[in-house]
Amino acid sequence: MAFNTVFPVRWLGARLAGFDFMTMDYGYICGALGTGSSVPENDRLASIAAELQFRSLSRHSSPTEEREEPAYPKGDSSGSSRRSWELRTLINQTKDTASKQAPIEAVQKSVQLFEERRYREMRRKNIIGQVCDTPKSYDNVMHVGLRKVTFKWQRGNKIGEGQYGKVYTCISVDTGELMAMKEIRFQPNDHKTIKETADELKIFEGIKHPNLVRYFGVELHREEMYIFMEYCDEGTLEEVSKLGLQEHVIRLYSKQITVAINVLHEHGIVHRDIKGANIFLTSSGLIKLGDFGCSVKLKNNTQTMPGEVNSTLGTAAYMAPEVITRAKGEGHGRAADIWSLGCVVIEMVTGKRPWHEYEHNFQIMYKVGMGHKPPIPDKVSPEGKDFLCHCLESDPKMRWTASQLLDHPFVKVCTDEE
Repeated sequence: MAFNTVFPVRWLGARLAGFDFMTMDYGYICGALGTGSSVPENDRLASIAAELQFRSLSRHSSPTEEREEPAYPKGDSSGSSRRSWELRTLINQTKDTASKQAPIEAVQKSVQLFEERRYREMRRKNIIGQVCDTPKSYDNVMHVGLRKVTFKWQRGNKIGEGQYGKVYTCISVDTGELMAMKEIRFQPNDHKTIKETADELKIFEGIKHPNLVRYFGVELHREEMYIFMEYCDEGTLEEVSKLGLQEHVIRLYSKQITVAINVLHEHGIVHRDIKGANIFLTSSGLIKLGDFGCSVKLKNNTQTMPGEVNSTLGTAAYMAPEVITRAKGEGHGRAADIWSLGCVVIEMVTGKRPWHEYEHNFQIMYKVGMGHKPPIPDKVSPEGKDFLCHCLESDPKMRWTASQLLDHPFVKVCTDEE
């Protein structure tokens, strides 16, 4: 009986090419079924079937797996028919195995998609982090845009601690210059705090004045920010005032503080926390206004307006009435710093903060909110009393500006530089 080998070989290759157990190459099958082969046809079919069955069992079966053997139909006992039947049965079993694997692959793909969605959601909520292939400095990732220090430094002793961080002495290894270094700690990935601090520092990067604490730059790390500032070696005005000051010294200090406030206001900046503890002295006799943690940059810097800021920040004993009451939702502006200036003058005269007789902030805020003013000391000169009256005007629109106060006789004194 003539046997056409072309059709069976192509059919067999097409039917078996998609199954992963099929590792026999096309040439092997062609060689086994080639017309020039001397091997009998039945033996060739039997060898192919045996090879396929062996590879299928070795790939997909367990040695202990019980497999149901197909029953050969009775009535046909010829050897070639049986070999053909065995080959067809093996191919059908392979197709069944592949069809059973398809649902498993679909489940695996669904689980993979679910895990990818869960990972993206946890990354969005900052529950988990991400490993970067290329290490990056934290400040480059944040793009804070602050002036970065370029010198090597060594931290010294702690000289202060406040609401926003600790302050240490610091020395530049390159130049030997003594500085103050403020350490602000925050939670990892707390971008909101980092951005707020960076915005406050950007306000002062372009301002340089003898009566303002100079700002050198920052170092930003994963959990802390180091702010490098000018070091004032003679303490704060709060500490010096407790020792008692003569009026000519008070006049001199009041002028320098007013000059510093005027510089800020000309740049559209409200300090919002002017008090003795934030005013520093140097060995050269200069007064420097610092600690700009509550400062804010205004959009309109043409004039002093009562409604420029709408948040309540600062220290209660030095707060202006409009900061406390926020009457009619108008907020406050640069005039609030002038009220604080008057409170600092009282502190220099008496050696105590305004409203020192009250222990709690809400008591002070109630008094000021009801229209009361800090009492003006009797021992101050008439010029000093008039100066304080213009500073402690309840109506912010009637309160003098910093530039007007510089023309007041109380601060018409000469400094060493003049």
